[in-house]
Amino acid sequence: MKTIRLYTTILVNLKLCALEIYTNRTRTMITTLGLFLGVAALLANLAFVRGMDDNLRENMERVGGLNILTIKTVEPVTREEKMKFQSSPGLSIDEAEEIVEELPYVKAVLLYKNLNWNRMTAKGKRTWGKLIAVSREYLDVYNYRVERGRNFTRKDFQRHRHVCIIGKRLAQRLFDKGVNPVGATLLIRNIPLSIIGIIETKNIRNERASECIFPFSVYAMRFSNARRNLNEVSLLLTGSDVVRQAQRDVTHRYLAKHRGVRDFEVEASMDKLREMETAVKGMKIILWSIAAISLIVGGISIMNIMFAGIGDRIREIGIRKALGAQRYDIFTQFIIEAILVCFVGGIPGMVLGALVTLTPPGFFPYIPRLTLLDYSVAFGFTLFAGVFSGLFPSLRAANMQPVEALRY
Repeated sequence: MKTIRLYTTILVNLKLCALEIYTNRTRTMITTLGLFLGVAALLANLAFVRGMDDNLRENMERVGGLNILTIKTVEPVTREEKMKFQSSPGLSIDEAEEIVEELPYVKAVLLYKNLNWNRMTAKGKRTWGKLIAVSREYLDVYNYRVERGRNFTRKDFQRHRHVCIIGKRLAQRLFDKGVNPVGATLLIRNIPLSIIGIIETKNIRNERASECIFPFSVYAMRFSNARRNLNEVSLLLTGSDVVRQAQRDVTHRYLAKHRGVRDFEVEASMDKLREMETAVKGMKIILWSIAAISLIVGGISIMNIMFAGIGDRIREIGIRKALGAQRYDIFTQFIIEAILVCFVGGIPGMVLGALVTLTPPGFFPYIPRLTLLDYSVAFGFTLFAGVFSGLFPSLRAANMQPVEALRY
């Protein structure tokens, strides 16, 4: 019997609330505008947070792990530095290989040379791609995988084979749909490279989708000063527990080899990851703060209108109580009305916020992404805003005395 009573009460109150909202639909739409924008901002921010997390994971994958040291050249700023740096031999492969022999916890040299954007030609089509020369160890550490064709072998590096692997975006721009790029010849700087594989990436907007990777041994053979004047060189360590000691020892040895000139800096991968994580956390705090403020403002706006609506409907409350309505009947009516009002603004806000995931590739620095959990969070915040904004007005309406209410 109590269940039937509760069901009847909720059904009747739903009809009354829907009628009230429809009768004052213009006021309702204006009232829920703040919550509409707040929920849209919340869902859009959740999408960007997901995108930043995905980007952080990709960067962590590109870093290759925590047991890597990167030695980079430092550009001189003053005239004195320019003169001083001239006495330094600069970064070279030879001195990096000497470090591997001198320090037992340094496993290998990860050779890498970014030749930036170059014009590439294949079967009469041209496009721009990022040309990168790497060593075999670099590919293993930085998790380069091939989804079509094959990856490099050690013989490709040892025999200086003119081969390369390219990203999906390059393949789409250089070859017609349905054409298999594997086996075709790619011409870069008048140097022919045979395509042996397509780099595996999660989506076409990934940075690796525009890369062309070829053996460092080919770069060393075809380009002058290839073993010297490097921009950076990486060292693979035996584990992350020796990173700090390796930083000190590598810095000391490079200073000795560079005649005391500090024209380089030694960076650890764990420091890079911490910097990225700190930046992402800061952005998350900002985004969550914006969404929270928007929701609070929207909820307070609805609460004010609910209080004003109760003031206009005091006589209605008195009549319902005089006809036998209990306190919980009145409370249920107004709390349901507040929740419905929030859903009137919250559901369209969720639709607007979800549109950010439909933006074209490259429109945002991150790829916005939403999951079922994100939609559940937005729905839960909308429900919470309804309960929050309707709680105190509903209590006020439920506690009114029938005699006093009927005077209005």
